[in-house]
Amino acid sequence: MVTAGNNMSSPARPVDLLRPETEPSPGSASEEPPSGAIGTGGAAWTGRTRGGYFGNWFFVQLIRVAGLRAAYAWLALVAAYFTVSSPRAFRSSVEYFRRLSGPKPCWLWPVWVYRHFYSFGVTLLDRLALIMGRSRMQCTFEGEPRFRELLDRGQGIILLGAHLGNWEMAAHLLGRLDKPVNLIVLEREEANIRRLFDQALQSRRFRILTADDSPLRTIPILAALRRGEMVAMLGDRSFGGAETPVPFLGATARFPVGPYHLAAATGAPLFHVFAVREKLGAYRFFSFPAQFVGRDVLRPGSDALARFVAEYAQRLETVARQYPFQWYNFYPFWDPAAVTDPTRSSSASTRRSG
Repeated sequence: MVTAGNNMSSPARPVDLLRPETEPSPGSASEEPPSGAIGTGGAAWTGRTRGGYFGNWFFVQLIRVAGLRAAYAWLALVAAYFTVSSPRAFRSSVEYFRRLSGPKPCWLWPVWVYRHFYSFGVTLLDRLALIMGRSRMQCTFEGEPRFRELLDRGQGIILLGAHLGNWEMAAHLLGRLDKPVNLIVLEREEANIRRLFDQALQSRRFRILTADDSPLRTIPILAALRRGEMVAMLGDRSFGGAETPVPFLGATARFPVGPYHLAAATGAPLFHVFAVREKLGAYRFFSFPAQFVGRDVLRPGSDALARFVAEYAQRLETVARQYPFQWYNFYPFWDPAAVTDPTRSSSASTRRSG
């Protein structure tokens, strides 16, 4: 039975519900993390991207004046620069591909890392060009009726994506459903860069809700769900809050549990969603069936919570294998204490959404 949006209960400990996601800025092709930042398994990650104000400003102006194709061409140089100048991000990309496909000749890694960085840049530029109105993108939507019916009945829903594909473009395109879309982010970007993109992306069809350790930050998120709106989050990056270790690409990685706490505390259905690039200018959005998370996951040490997170990681692995150059976590992702075997994989679902 679907719980009506205006009947959702408030959580007792709102500070523990969320560990939000930080969005990268479009001018940067890499997220090489400086030391001293927070991240998964002792990894370093700050939520800031390389490239600086000028690099981001340059791409905004290039798209505005010369168009997206010109930005793609310039991106080839930027991706090459980061391939040779970002050793930590390079190693993280190689580690990901080793787990995905096993050992390869050494000469192949720079080629794949370059493609990885370039793919990331294309994702960011596509998002920027579309929202700025400088380009059109084709997008097919699969599984959308699964949550459209709930929205039409006034039920708020949680869309749980990943740093895979073009998550922010998906949030923008979902605005066509005439229901508000709220994207939860952890904002740590420099103020001048935030202002640059607030101006460039002022036509976006989603709202940014900033969340952090303050209980007050959860109030607008809970209010959005009660109003029957969409709340979009990313579930593949931890920031030192509540998390649980599950198998992912053959070893243990820690995933945040905040989205499941939020779903359990509010009664909102949770959907795993992905928006991937099929080719330049063409994307595919798809959704898995809804998960209804019981309040038992709020109990410490709940086995149910680990099962929910493991299913998400399994689906993420399946999609990453289908679109290997579109998963963008350029920092040490796996638990360093885990025994690593890049050729082994956690069992992945072979189902594609309908």
